[in-house]
Amino acid sequence: MLGNPVQAARVYNSRGVDELVFVDIFASKQGRKINLKIAKEVIKECFMPVAIGGGIDSLEDINNLLQIGADKVIIKKIALLQPDFIKTAANFYGSQCISIAVDVVKVDQDYKIFNEFGLDINLSDFLLKIQDYGAGEILLNSVDNDGMMNGFDHNLFNLVDEIAKIPIVLIGGGGDLNHYIELFSKTNCQAVGTSSLFNFTQFTPLDVKNELKNIGKPVRL
Repeated sequence: MLGNPVQAARVYNSRGVDELVFVDIFASKQGRKINLKIAKEVIKECFMPVAIGGGIDSLEDINNLLQIGADKVIIKKIALLQPDFIKTAANFYGSQCISIAVDVVKVDQDYKIFNEFGLDINLSDFLLKIQDYGAGEILLNSVDNDGMMNGFDHNLFNLVDEIAKIPIVLIGGGGDLNHYIELFSKTNCQAVGTSSLFNFTQFTPLDVKNELKNIGKPVRL
């Protein structure tokens, strides 16, 4: 989101997005928790599911977000450093509300999990582990494409799709309507997350949905 998150949520809600993903990307880096007051205000603006992440590393953190109305929580740092936490969280709250942010970077001809901890994590191994531990969803981000608006990494999605038995939300790369048509025409993608397209162009969520409807994809208008 750009600017005031509550105002942005209000706009996205009015434009009929299917789900809002709200992540405080600095919370873990700064060693703090997400601002629950702001998160609650964002949720109050939304008449669609809301997934929230940022600084989550305990069952209490998850409980706090679910208590204020979050439908799902997004976990990243602790999933890398202490993957057993996924199992603990899924067993306690249910897999349906546990989404794992998977940031991927291409290294030579291979894909690796992008992280700031010096960990060498193979993508396939990580996907199998988080599924086995009870993750309910993968928020798949192509770091190389993120914010570039040059199109999605179809090969990355197809690789993950072959391994994953849980829903995948692909993010990173959408810059014009043709990128979405190509993604949904050439892959089995069922869900895509978008930010830059709506922040920096004239296109709206309805524009994307209409294009997908025109190629026979089920969308909620």
